[in-house]
Amino acid sequence: MRLYARQSLMKYLNHQDIFLATATGMNFYKDLFGKPYAFRKYDQVFVPEFNEGGMENVGCVTYTEKLLYRDETITLAKKTEQMVVVLHELAHMWFGDLVTMKWWNDLWLNESFATYMSYLALSEIPELQIYSGSAWLSFLETKFKGITDDQLQSTHPVCNELTSTDQAESVFDGISYGKGASYIK
Repeated sequence: MRLYARQSLMKYLNHQDIFLATATGMNFYKDLFGKPYAFRKYDQVFVPEFNEGGMENVGCVTYTEKLLYRDETITLAKKTEQMVVVLHELAHMWFGDLVTMKWWNDLWLNESFATYMSYLALSEIPELQIYSGSAWLSFLETKFKGITDDQLQSTHPVCNELTSTDQAESVFDGISYGKGASYIK
């Protein structure tokens, strides 16, 4: 298990919290799914100019550097956000990488499941109890983001018929993450 970031940002990388969330998350998911982490390594890389919160790849997750809070007060809400992203991407190692969707129509299930699992893990892992109170409050923000996105002209069904990967890019939104996660919950 390794963490990577640019040398100039290493002082902002709270490796203790990220390793704690990752290690306890691996145990939580192993117990919940009945299957241990299936890959040889788990690298986490903070990437410059990366627009997404995180992206799962087998054995290597990339994160936006925005999760390395620089020269600002690190609130419980910000730390919760960071832990949710770490646990979300980790959940994808079981549901997204080990088992994955056949086609983009089921993207919502992949992302909704990882979103729900990250909040569940954060609220139930004893070593992360500092976040348990804020976990479900943060989940409500995610849920309401989905409801807000659902009111826009760009709304779409949670599960919809997609015919191209270009169409798939348009459904990486609050509906596929937050609204879908609230259905799963």
